[in-house]
Amino acid sequence: MSSIATAVFKATIGLLVNKGRDKAAEKLKDGDITDQKFRGLIVREIGDIKSKLDGLSRKDLLASISFFEEGIELLYEVFNKARSTTEHGAATTQAACDEAFSLVKAMRKLDLTDLDESATRALSDAKGRFKDARREATRAFANKALETADRILAMQYRVMATILEKLDNSEDAVAPCRKCIEELHRLSAVQECFNVELTKGLRARFGKDERRKVIADVSHVNFVIYSTTLIVCFGNKELSNWPCVGSGEDKVHPLRDERVAKVLRKQGVEHCCVPRSFGQEGEDEHKLKNPRGIATNSSGHIIVGEYENEVKIFDPSGQFLQRFSVPNDDVETKLYILDVATDNQDNIYVLVRYEKKTGSTVTEGLVVYEFSNTAGLHHKFPVRGEDWDSRLTVTNSQVLVLSRYSMAVCGTYVHDSSVDVYDTDGEFVRSFGEGTLKDARDITAANDGRVMVVERDDSYVHIFSEDGFHLKEFKLQGRYWYPRIAFHRGSEHVVITGMEEDLSVPGLLHVEIFTKDGDFVRSTQIHEKRIDVIRGVTATMDGRIAVLLLDTDDKHKVVVL
Repeated sequence: MSSIATAVFKATIGLLVNKGRDKAAEKLKDGDITDQKFRGLIVREIGDIKSKLDGLSRKDLLASISFFEEGIELLYEVFNKARSTTEHGAATTQAACDEAFSLVKAMRKLDLTDLDESATRALSDAKGRFKDARREATRAFANKALETADRILAMQYRVMATILEKLDNSEDAVAPCRKCIEELHRLSAVQECFNVELTKGLRARFGKDERRKVIADVSHVNFVIYSTTLIVCFGNKELSNWPCVGSGEDKVHPLRDERVAKVLRKQGVEHCCVPRSFGQEGEDEHKLKNPRGIATNSSGHIIVGEYENEVKIFDPSGQFLQRFSVPNDDVETKLYILDVATDNQDNIYVLVRYEKKTGSTVTEGLVVYEFSNTAGLHHKFPVRGEDWDSRLTVTNSQVLVLSRYSMAVCGTYVHDSSVDVYDTDGEFVRSFGEGTLKDARDITAANDGRVMVVERDDSYVHIFSEDGFHLKEFKLQGRYWYPRIAFHRGSEHVVITGMEEDLSVPGLLHVEIFTKDGDFVRSTQIHEKRIDVIRGVTATMDGRIAVLLLDTDDKHKVVVL
């Protein structure tokens, strides 16, 4: 079975075992298992569910599960015919358990365009079975005679079948999946569970385990659909208007409410929290101390530069992976990291400011270091400037450094900024932006090589061609302190984060999303702990926005939206 198929099926089983079948979950989390054993695990898991669903009132749910099982078997035929190589890996196994949204991520990468006649027929048959599974699950969910747990299980199969039915056009699954959670949230039993648990009244003392499981299951279904929407249509305006449980003042967001997050942590599904944060967990050397830049790679790893010469790498769930320092053999020279970036080959670029003392003389400057994705040093080269707020981005063929300059004019500081361009060997190519850029704060690059720079003054984003010609500019919706910018390669959307300048609402995190041409898509205000400084932002391949910030408790962390 190909690595793509492995991700699809293990992610699907991840949805099942996270529903409480701990024994099966442990089998997946223990490490690598063969395709044959994994296939057997699917059959046993579905069989275990069916064996518990006896009785006439559950016939529709049983039928849905049977159709779903048939569809899975047919998809095995498709994947086996479409595969190019066979891979197994504990990393893929673990990722499937931890990241349910890898289901759609894997499906979007699957090449279904060159299937032979038998594989095409199998795919058509599989989609037909999933269609039948979706219909039967819909009937089962509508059956008021079923227990709440069975109706939620029916909705789970309805969601999975809806996604797999649209295997070759995942965008079409978003709207019907949203309809699914709207119906799920309207269940009186679901609303009652949320209300009792979150208001903490007298009734909250009874039925605690069952109630919290309902909340966790409902939130899990929400998380899968939320993540699917991010992957297939990044920046979708519906994300900012997510269906809530209840209405009016009692309205609860099942993914963003901190009270729900506490329940999810107790149930072991804290990965369903949106937003979630990390950076202050584990051993002291793993914690973020004074970060100065954030980037991501094709594996979803989060790379953070620490000011005092250290680069830390975290996995997509926020678990610390490794750290390394920029090599320095000169005891008289101090190195300070200002920013980090990655290219399409997952090489890591680190912008460093150095200070060298020779007697009473201090020499300062900037250097870019290029490392492999395993932290091996490729080479380094000096770049112009020495500004402490310099920023870095890279394209397939160029390294770009944004620098700011300030000068006193009649007692007032006037700002100017420019972008210096180097080839990947470190040779200076050109400089642009002088006279156009003023108080520039961050830089990013689009897939086509265009360069985007966000300014604090009047909150504008300037767009330059790959050759440095100013193409256009667009204004942000708000005025922000410390605006940061990133580019999402999959959707070709631009992400800007900032702190509102309005002193009546200080320290709230705002996110604005635009197309690469500057057309507004949506904006979101994150009701998190108030923040002091935004250090950077990046957008992962699967649609997550990761913001590096300092909160009002003087804690540095990465907030993942």
